[in-house]
Amino acid sequence: MRLDDALTALQERTTREVVFAAGFSFDGSNETSLAEEAVTVAADAAAVVLFLGLPAAAESEGFDRTHLQLPESQLRLAASVLAVNPNVVVVLSNGGVVTLEGIAGRTPAILEMWLGGQASGSAAADILLGIAEPGGRLAETIPHTWHTPPPT
Repeated sequence: MRLDDALTALQERTTREVVFAAGFSFDGSNETSLAEEAVTVAADAAAVVLFLGLPAAAESEGFDRTHLQLPESQLRLAASVLAVNPNVVVVLSNGGVVTLEGIAGRTPAILEMWLGGQASGSAAADILLGIAEPGGRLAETIPHTWHTPPPT
């Protein structure tokens, strides 16, 4: 069995310094201090790779999501990081479409990894560093904009 993570894979594949800051937690603990640390690290970075996604509690085979948003803490973090460094690549990990308001159009790249599996960390690192180029077709329709119908 192979289980890897993007941070370790990036550190193994480049001679550049790779600095990590969590930025958020899925349980909501230490949100402010984690975000502040990430913004401080981002402000001094040549480039930022910001990993965002849905927590397991937000999606499952057993129920339908009632919204398409990333968690609010992640959206706040993205806005704060983009305010101090526009050179941000967003890497998404989610099982279904999410809206990217406030992110799309403000960042030079977005990498949709979906639920990549056990070796998705090294796959993301290979794509980010230009070692591999993803190809294929989307199995899902992604709307360019989302309009909420008015209440009836």
